Amino acid sequence: MSINSSLIQGIRNRLGSAVYLGVNTSSATSDLFEFYIFSIIIRAALNEGANVYYEDIFENNTNYLDFRQSPGEIYGNSQAFTHAVLNFGNNKPLLEVHIGIKVKGQAQVAQECDVCVLYQEEASRCRKKKEQPRSSKVLIVAECKHYSSNLPLYLARSFIGLNSTLTRIQGDCYFVSNSTSKNVIKLLANKPHKWAHYIVPGNTNDLNKLMYAFQLNFQDFKAKY
Repeated sequence: MSINSSLIQGIRNRLGSAVYLGVNTSSATSDLFEFYIFSIIIRAALNEGANVYYEDIFENNTNYLDFRQSPGEIYGNSQAFTHAVLNFGNNKPLLEVHIGIKVKGQAQVAQECDVCVLYQEEASRCRKKKEQPRSSKVLIVAECKHYSSNLPLYLARSFIGLNSTLTRIQGDCYFVSNSTSKNVIKLLANKPHKWAHYIVPGNTNDLNKLMYAFQLNFQDFKAKY
């Protein structure tokens, strides 16, 4: 099975057959990998008791998942882009999970987030006012890199730069990849950052470690309310 087919199968296994995936095996592997990490976050939320449903940019319920294939604004409506809504019940704030949106970091600088979990109240406000979400209203950011070779060091340095501008994030910023390299590991292991490598279909141990890390973020969120 090709890597794209494996990623799509992993996404379907986590999201179920009730949703239609707006992707196929001809989609770019990097886009599918972001979608794959999105599906791991959804599974982590389900494991923590969330009710999950999907909305388009106009906040209409949908079962058709159409994601950005390049970074864009949360309010961009050139297509009916999709996001997930997480409802943990007991009057806890709703959360949204997005792919490919920009978030406002330090000094009001916009940062591209491959996968992002944030408060729905903030997301809805930004859609109406055509603003970028504030990092203080973000729970999880996942920087996703799919490489056919060892990871170049500049990717880790870029991630550290991203993390440094999202200092007010409520949860964690993750560097997630299917690959790795000795120098990248050394750099990330000596910094207060979250990272997960060898995230590929079938690598159960590393997949579970990442999912459980996301679950801890949701557990801490639930404990606050």
